[in-house]
Amino acid sequence: MTDVGLTNTEIKNKFNELWEDSKISPQKRGFAFEKLLKAKLENEQLEPRSGYRPTAEQIDGSFFWEGRTFLIEAKWEKNKLPASSLYAFQGKLNGKFHTTSGVFIAVNGYSADVEEGLKVGKPLNMVLFDGSDIQLIFNDEVSFLQVLKFKLRQAGDTGSLNVPYEITEDIQNIVEADLNFMFLDDLAEFNHQDDFYADFLVFVEGASDVKLVHALLNSKNDGRQLSYKIIVLEGVDKIRELPALINQYISEYSTSAALIVLDQDIYDELKMIIETTLENLENSSIYINTKFLSISKSVKNILERLNKKISAKDQNLLEKTALYDELQKFIQNIIDVTYFDPATDLPYENFQGTMNEATFDYKNSEISFDHYSGTPLIITDIEGLVDHLNEEVISAMVEKAVKLTTLFQHKVTTDFGSN
Repeated sequence: MTDVGLTNTEIKNKFNELWEDSKISPQKRGFAFEKLLKAKLENEQLEPRSGYRPTAEQIDGSFFWEGRTFLIEAKWEKNKLPASSLYAFQGKLNGKFHTTSGVFIAVNGYSADVEEGLKVGKPLNMVLFDGSDIQLIFNDEVSFLQVLKFKLRQAGDTGSLNVPYEITEDIQNIVEADLNFMFLDDLAEFNHQDDFYADFLVFVEGASDVKLVHALLNSKNDGRQLSYKIIVLEGVDKIRELPALINQYISEYSTSAALIVLDQDIYDELKMIIETTLENLENSSIYINTKFLSISKSVKNILERLNKKISAKDQNLLEKTALYDELQKFIQNIIDVTYFDPATDLPYENFQGTMNEATFDYKNSEISFDHYSGTPLIITDIEGLVDHLNEEVISAMVEKAVKLTTLFQHKVTTDFGSN
């Protein structure tokens, strides 16, 4: 069933001949691909076993790696495969020993609903390869095992079954994207220590959206400085890959949040996919605040005008939209995470809160504060005021420390209590 001693170079050449041959019959193509796949797995010492069913354009087989058996099935069909085409394979996996997982290969890819269909009420026990993965593997740009490990990690971290290995190139695109700054009027408050990491990432549909998002993010100055990178998705199909892309990026680089900006009609059309994407993001091993924003046609018109010329009228119109409110909440969350330093911010906040509650009696040179005893605390000199403020700050910091300790203990109990 396989060519003995087939080298990787020979496998590469035979695969490319097969890829470019449009006249070969499906059966012959399937048989040839089976031999090449088995030879590739043998060269990586994965102990493959295979069997070909000529009545269907597919391969059935298995390989063995690190104590686990992987069933493998491949289809090289003209059309993208729907989830229903994978149900029989999923059934085979469900009937096997618990250390058995699956690798399904669809050279021409899968339909948009494949992941949702495989996840409905069923255990996740397979990863999906497509033509982009196969091209990289058979052209010796990456090993089969490297791709497998990548996909298993992404499935475990994000629940995404169909993450193309080429997404690693998208990570580099993020790294190389321009670093932009918003709220630039007050640079003294915070200085970035390097120009590499962004406080948050922004994903847009196409290149034409970049200027509009710049206009949106720089529509108002609130005295803060945040950095961001804008990444063009080049198609809404990439939305499904966002959990893996973001998870992979933040495992190597630093950022606080991710914003995905879509046109309103696209947002409505992809609502179920967006919900699934957010669920995968929330369940990821490394979670960051992620927000989808939809831009209506009317808001887009405002942003287009603001991009050409700043006007108070358009600025006021923008600030009255729900989109603007959602953006401000998102930005405020980043600011709270990025700028809050308990050692300085907590005393300052407590000082402000305490002084706001003070009652000033200028005639008698007294300051009074409500007290838990019910009798107001009256202070008549600066030393007494300093002592009181010190006590309030210390009390607030102790209370914060107790809360953080309680939250940490609860998390430890939740995460490890069953082990």
